[in-house]
Amino acid sequence: MDSELLKQHFDNFVNRIGSYITEVIRRHINLDYKWYEYDSVYHFSSTLDGVHRGIKSETVLYSKKRDRVIIPLTVVAQYLDGNSTHTDFLDYVEEIIKQNS
Repeated sequence: MDSELLKQHFDNFVNRIGSYITEVIRRHINLDYKWYEYDSVYHFSSTLDGVHRGIKSETVLYSKKRDRVIIPLTVVAQYLDGNSTHTDFLDYVEEIIKQNS
């Protein structure tokens, strides 16, 4: 039953967990990263070329100055699918903060 609930509300879980993680990252790195819709960045920058979108309506953190993208929602989707390269969300958050501080 639990896996059925996850399947039925997958995008909702990804959005809620991913939004929290994204905001934690944004506040800790304290740089010029802002929230953007995936499509806006995709059409503006080549940094998302070849990057698989985790859910239909994805948002990302994007730095125009650095032309860099952080995609926590995709990482959350991969984790919930069982395809994550990270042991847990804390591991991912700490890695991203370290890379961008």
